[in-house]
Amino acid sequence: MKKYLLVLLFCFPGYLFSQTEIPNTLDGFAEASWGMTFESIREKFLSMATNPESKEKIEILNEKKDESLLIRRNGILYLYRFYKTPELLKEVRPKREGQPETDPTIDAQTEFRENGILFSVGVTFNLVPTDKIKEKLEKKYGKPRKESIGDDKVSGAAIWELVERRENPPRGGFAVVWREGYKKLPYTRRIDYFSANIRDIIAKDYVDFFSVQETKTLRDLIP
Repeated sequence: MKKYLLVLLFCFPGYLFSQTEIPNTLDGFAEASWGMTFESIREKFLSMATNPESKEKIEILNEKKDESLLIRRNGILYLYRFYKTPELLKEVRPKREGQPETDPTIDAQTEFRENGILFSVGVTFNLVPTDKIKEKLEKKYGKPRKESIGDDKVSGAAIWELVERRENPPRGGFAVVWREGYKKLPYTRRIDYFSANIRDIIAKDYVDFFSVQETKTLRDLIP
């Protein structure tokens, strides 16, 4: 499933995005906006978890600095995923000295980001009939833009495209509802949310990343 999602995201971007009207944009998840740093989100959840007046049960189960933060919130698992520029790209995109990192939605494409920024949230829960999940999302976002069904006629994915492409950089994101078979019926236990803009940043960074690797290899092979 993860490999299939990566193919959708990075190999066939046109499959996900189109220049159509959307009911609203997906600018983050719950209290977190795309581009927030690992530290800011971690501190937010620590504050919520230790607040004696909070009616929610929140636990930080696992964390990898600037990479991921696994939260259990009221029995549901939330995996917050973060992205920072690969170290190798310092050679082609040095961080500007004396200037703080700016909002990634403005010009992160041109600078080296040392801190992880939120680009995706994965939600995992007990099996729920897919039709109920789709019904709830359709009330908020409308019909999914794309759907795929596996050979078993049950598994697959539905994709909501919630991106304002007329803005530069694009604002919003998309949601992927995964289907799996249970007693020959479609059920869902996982939804993934992604930032459209930071997805584009990652795609560009990886093109540069492999270009630098190739250059370094050629330089070492041919002194």
